[in-house]
Amino acid sequence: MGASVGVGGLIIGISMLVVFSMAYQSISTQIESGVERIEEAEEPLPTFTIDDAVIYTGAIVDVTIVSGGSGYSSGGTIEASSGSGGFSATYTVNSSGAITAVEVTSHGNYTSLPSLVVNGGGTPTSVASLTAVRGNVLYANMTNTGSTTVDHDDMWLFLDGQDPTPFSTVYQSSISSNLWFSGETLFLNWYDTGLNGNERMTLSVGSTTVGHGLW
Repeated sequence: MGASVGVGGLIIGISMLVVFSMAYQSISTQIESGVERIEEAEEPLPTFTIDDAVIYTGAIVDVTIVSGGSGYSSGGTIEASSGSGGFSATYTVNSSGAITAVEVTSHGNYTSLPSLVVNGGGTPTSVASLTAVRGNVLYANMTNTGSTTVDHDDMWLFLDGQDPTPFSTVYQSSISSNLWFSGETLFLNWYDTGLNGNERMTLSVGSTTVGHGLW
């Protein structure tokens, strides 16, 4: 009889330990979850503005060198011989004065493909043949108006609410930083977007989304 009572008490004791352990784990989980919610609530949501945004659908995004010519010197520019779209570029030459690379400095905006000429580049012995490549360029200024520092990897761009594009894949800056600090204004040059949307730009960071019409 005494042995039965002892075994029964042991079983009850073990059962109570199991119940206590389960209750402790449940309470610990709830505490951790509550602390995480408190920490999330304490961190303010990102706030920002899109100060301006414009898209040029007839911009010159690249220049194809069909023939580099010869006898050119550095210091000249490549310009459009027709239209008034505002395109300009600089170039690099090799030892024979042939144009080997072109860097677009102003994309401009054209309704039709312009022809290109070299100005102020010495006296060429063979004229270069250059072809303009049209595409889209989107310009925008965005300001972080909140107190939260935003990682570029958490920023997403949309055109007309479609085709989500990571901001970090299209943003170019001379500053080696992937953080958007409070009060900082970012200037976006999105060359040849390759997307059809040309009416509205949207930037999303977490649960915050801001849009701006493209003019």
